[in-house]
Amino acid sequence: MLGLKIKLEKWNVLERFRLATRKFSEAWTSCMLCMVGGDVTVLNLNHAITASKTGTGSAVALLIITLFTKVPNVWAMAWLTGIVVALIDYTVHGNHAAIYGDGEWREAVVTGIGAAILGLVLSKTIYKDN
Repeated sequence: MLGLKIKLEKWNVLERFRLATRKFSEAWTSCMLCMVGGDVTVLNLNHAITASKTGTGSAVALLIITLFTKVPNVWAMAWLTGIVVALIDYTVHGNHAAIYGDGEWREAVVTGIGAAILGLVLSKTIYKDN
């Protein structure tokens, strides 16, 4: 049992879980708002499921990235979050919102930018990261 405890401390499981829940919530919120173009009156369960796929994929990808590299500050983490969320969002569902025009990548980019800004704001205010 002691060996398992030492391994868990080495991987810093609580810190990883905290990172995953933060990144999931940032991606999920940004995806939910961008899918409907900010019109929250049309949100439904299908939007929540799609946003959950984006959030889960982004959280897992960011966990894997942070296992192998150290992100130096909140600005770099915000940039990384935006890139990963945009890629995952495009992979999950592409563009289906007419408000973003014909470019099928636009909604994903807006979602990534939204997640990056949300992560940066939360890091500086609620989470009080450096």
